[in-house]
Amino acid sequence: MPAILHLLTRALAAQKSVFAHVIVGNTAAHDVAAWTKDISMAANVGIDAFVLNMGHNDGNVPAQVANAFQAAEQYRGQFDLFFAFDYLGGGSPWPANEVIDYLNKYKNSTAYFKVDNKLMVSTFEGVGNTQDWAQYGPIRSAVGPIHFVPDWSSLGPNGIKAHLDKIEGAFSWDMWPNGATDMDISTDLAWQQALGSKDYMMGVSPWFFRSAEGGKNWLWKGDDLWTYRWAQTIKVAPRFVQ
Repeated sequence: MPAILHLLTRALAAQKSVFAHVIVGNTAAHDVAAWTKDISMAANVGIDAFVLNMGHNDGNVPAQVANAFQAAEQYRGQFDLFFAFDYLGGGSPWPANEVIDYLNKYKNSTAYFKVDNKLMVSTFEGVGNTQDWAQYGPIRSAVGPIHFVPDWSSLGPNGIKAHLDKIEGAFSWDMWPNGATDMDISTDLAWQQALGSKDYMMGVSPWFFRSAEGGKNWLWKGDDLWTYRWAQTIKVAPRFVQ
């Protein structure tokens, strides 16, 4: 991993955390040893936890989540995991009862990441299911205290304002430049302003492309993004970086 990642994750360490996004559906060949190796490399550069992105109805998820927790529990609180329920990646949104089942199954693990003793939970989208996460809604009522920081980027900073009572923060998926210009921090600052005192989770990524049938092909400008985007985290100073 680049030295800048090590330095910047350490710089953000005081009461702040840096996470790495892991798509569990891509880990079908992993065993506990592979998860342990990945966790060791991540921990050695100052990453605090893996965000386990889980698509609904993905058959790889149950076994690989179990493997990941078995591996992380060996670190005795020195490296953690938490769930990001992917509402678009599994063919159908997550039903509240299945979200509840996963959280209740793993909430007492020594490797589950907590914020102020509350379970950290995120999503990839899911704006059609916002009521599931209401303060006295089905998930919180069945699971207990959670620190909910979803990626509801499709709402935008203005749209998130109508849902501040359901969240403890928000994650922005907008971490790549649009067109030929470099990425700036204007979107990050707009999210921070909209969230007020709630937590902002800032995204950092290298270049990103997609090649798929059906015309879903794109390439987002990367170039030096991996370097200057990390430097931008110092300016934005979010509580969480993913």
